[in-house]
Amino acid sequence: MLRFSILGVFVCAVVLLAVLIFSGSSGYRYKLHFENVSLIVPGNLIMVGGHPVGSVTDIGLTEDSMAEMEVELDEPLHEGSSFIVRKRSLSSVHNHYLSLMPGPDNAPEIPEGTVLGEENTTSAVEIDQFFDIFDRRTRDGLSGVFRGIAQIYAGDAAEGANQTFKYTGASFSSTQRLMAELSDQDSKLDVFVRNVGGLMTTLASVAPEITDLVGNADIALNAIGRQNQSLSLALQELPPTLRQGSTTLVNLRQSLDDIEPLFKANARAADAGLAGFLKNQLRPVLKRARPVFSNLATAAGRSGKNNDTSDLLSSLIPLESKAGPGVDAAIGALDASQDEVAETRAWSPDIYAALAKLGAASANYDVNGHYTRVRPTAMGLYQLNGTTIEPASTAVYSGLDFISGIQRCPGGSTQPIAGSNPFLDDGNLVGKCDPTQVP
Repeated sequence: MLRFSILGVFVCAVVLLAVLIFSGSSGYRYKLHFENVSLIVPGNLIMVGGHPVGSVTDIGLTEDSMAEMEVELDEPLHEGSSFIVRKRSLSSVHNHYLSLMPGPDNAPEIPEGTVLGEENTTSAVEIDQFFDIFDRRTRDGLSGVFRGIAQIYAGDAAEGANQTFKYTGASFSSTQRLMAELSDQDSKLDVFVRNVGGLMTTLASVAPEITDLVGNADIALNAIGRQNQSLSLALQELPPTLRQGSTTLVNLRQSLDDIEPLFKANARAADAGLAGFLKNQLRPVLKRARPVFSNLATAAGRSGKNNDTSDLLSSLIPLESKAGPGVDAAIGALDASQDEVAETRAWSPDIYAALAKLGAASANYDVNGHYTRVRPTAMGLYQLNGTTIEPASTAVYSGLDFISGIQRCPGGSTQPIAGSNPFLDDGNLVGKCDPTQVP
């Protein structure tokens, strides 16, 4: 009898436990509306910070074609809570879950059975949606990148490429920490994104100027690149230049120390007499000079026409067109006479001496006038020999020695001195004068 009583108690306990497990629910039920459930199926977990806090119990479709998801949670929701569909990977549906971001604990509780709309839910971004944001050319480029990566791992470089995976875990971990930090700085990140958006808008408004800037920078960099040898030489000369500059500055400091007594002496001189000089001597001069500057200003410019220096200079402008041909002709004449001028340069001492002695000789005078007088005379220096005019012979003038064909060299009018005169201009006058024609 006792055995049957114990067995009956045990059966009642098992039935009670089964009723507690399989009947009813002690959780909190809510309905969530999503644009896309992103392959969530009943049984997928709801997690907070990596810990399960509930599960998806049912998925249906609303009348307006929204996905309706029934969930059961261990704790009630508070206002401000939101759900996001997450994916651990793309390989399995069971890797999808709902991430709950609970509202503040001090916020009012959301009654069980409440329907949370799209403002509290976020669907996952599918891989197709991601690629649809790019144009066809970009998608083809990404396809080429993926094919290239596949060729890397399929080729001889597979071993080296696979070795990089040992750093992948650390990279993902660092990326996760970075994303966590960015998530903690949501407000600041929003400000940053808005500022970046404003910057992009501003840059877009000055796109032509930026294009010109880039083009000019390209031209400048190309010009710098063509001068690479000069830049290399400049960089080689820069250290000695800097050292010399440092030495110069050090010497300048010493020079300033030497000049300091001069400044002090000037300060004492200024204190002693500069004020008196400016007041008693310079001021009267400036007062007397005031009319002079006033007259100069009047001469430079005054009201009216053709009555000042400015008008005079303006009237000279038309002369430019008339004087131009004359100046050009004068320049042509000077250019054409360069050979004669160069040859005459050697006779400069003779010419200057003749003028100077002529002045000295004509300076003296007596009661009859100056010693040097000019009188026109006529002499028969030539004679007619038949039908030919020839120089007159010396016999005609009772012993007067008539010399023809004079070709004296510079300095040939005085007694010759070896190494001095006659002057042959380093051989330039050979054949143009006769050095033997000397007194």
